[in-house]
Amino acid sequence: MSISQGNLVYVPSQLTASLTGEERREIALADIDNVDAVQPSSTTRGEIVISFSDDKAKAWTVSFGPNQDAKACAQWINDVRSGKASAEQTSPGTRTLAATSTPGLDFVAVDVETANGNWGSICQIGAVRFVAGEETESKVWLCQPPAGIDHFDDINISIHGITADDVKDAPTFAEAAGELLTFMRDDVLVAHNAQFDATALRSAFLRTQTPVPEMALACSLALARYASKSKVLSVANHKLPTVAKAVSFGDFQHHDALDDARAAGHIISALAPAFENAIAGEQSIRDVFDAQGFQLGAMSAEHIMPVLKKDTAPISPEDLGAGTDFRDRTSSDPWGSSEPAKEKKSDSGKKGQRRPAPWESVATPDTIPDPNPDADKNSPLYGQHVTLTGDFEPFDKGVLWNGIAHHGGQVGKNVTKKTTILVLGEWATTTSKEKRADELNDKGQGIEKWPASKLFEVLELETEPPF
Repeated sequence: MSISQGNLVYVPSQLTASLTGEERREIALADIDNVDAVQPSSTTRGEIVISFSDDKAKAWTVSFGPNQDAKACAQWINDVRSGKASAEQTSPGTRTLAATSTPGLDFVAVDVETANGNWGSICQIGAVRFVAGEETESKVWLCQPPAGIDHFDDINISIHGITADDVKDAPTFAEAAGELLTFMRDDVLVAHNAQFDATALRSAFLRTQTPVPEMALACSLALARYASKSKVLSVANHKLPTVAKAVSFGDFQHHDALDDARAAGHIISALAPAFENAIAGEQSIRDVFDAQGFQLGAMSAEHIMPVLKKDTAPISPEDLGAGTDFRDRTSSDPWGSSEPAKEKKSDSGKKGQRRPAPWESVATPDTIPDPNPDADKNSPLYGQHVTLTGDFEPFDKGVLWNGIAHHGGQVGKNVTKKTTILVLGEWATTTSKEKRADELNDKGQGIEKWPASKLFEVLELETEPPF
């Protein structure tokens, strides 16, 4: 239940709706005469009973499960009706956000799934159109990933369940993307971690030599994080299932592109009217983000610009809503922030006065972290001298350096006679560091070569985006 613009809004969970046939209901607070409650126990159900000022109107009963606080909910509704409290002034747990009709809130929520570690290897696309904050139509495509990056990794299959056999007769990415763009029209693209989905789409467009469309981006992850800071939303983390549950979306198949897109759209629809400074009446998706101090992101052939806070300098990874720019997509550093990069000087030798670009403020640090003296000695990284080479998306090297040090390893920028492990990120050709390692191994040094996936596993890093 939520209260928005003078109306009490009830949205049953998907499970409740399927079992009971209940539908979304919205009634004016002015039409309510009283709200009574029967408190559930630890084993029995309770209810609130809403009676109306029109004597002929049938009372409305809403069931509450064991241990839910029906009395607090009834008290909250009555307090809002009497002016003792606002919709936001509630006891913890008494207010549940839910998707709400908002005139002007039109957008298309999109999600993609990938076949392997290359973000352009799109194998499924889901899209859901929202008009006035409510779902109106949807479409999902299985597709063949772009040629050259069309293999399916076991870890990706374990996440979404899609295999090469599932897409062997599916349209190509270019064909599916063409239908997506027709479906999109000129709407803003919404995603949970829009930086990932937009970057994946752009990469796949470029890989297939398909013109990259220009479109605006909005991010439900960025808005959810800000809602937490603003005390509008209370969640343990900002992953898609967690936030979706907090806005009463109910159970869904996570990592199904259509379900994930739908969940992201419902998050936007629920949060849009929930902020204290929400615009009364009609508000567009741009209005929603502008009111909370964000500027929308953008996709173009040249780059992906993330959803940014307008007045944040320097920009933190949290405020980017997804990561940094499309070459540096770290969403969080589980071992603590590392030191910032040293300020660069201008050609004249004086410090530049230019405000750093968002991605520059989270660049790979110059300072190598010291090994953790209290690390687990059984870690395969403990006591090792580790060097990285290649591209490690979605993590920048600073995050990986901190992880290696956390496990008791010594990070090295270059391959030397002390190096014991060389971790190989993606790269089109053999890197100079790998060639140097081969030379030293030929002389008997014994440098281990690890794929990036092994390092991620040891560091317990998710190789999927954080949703």
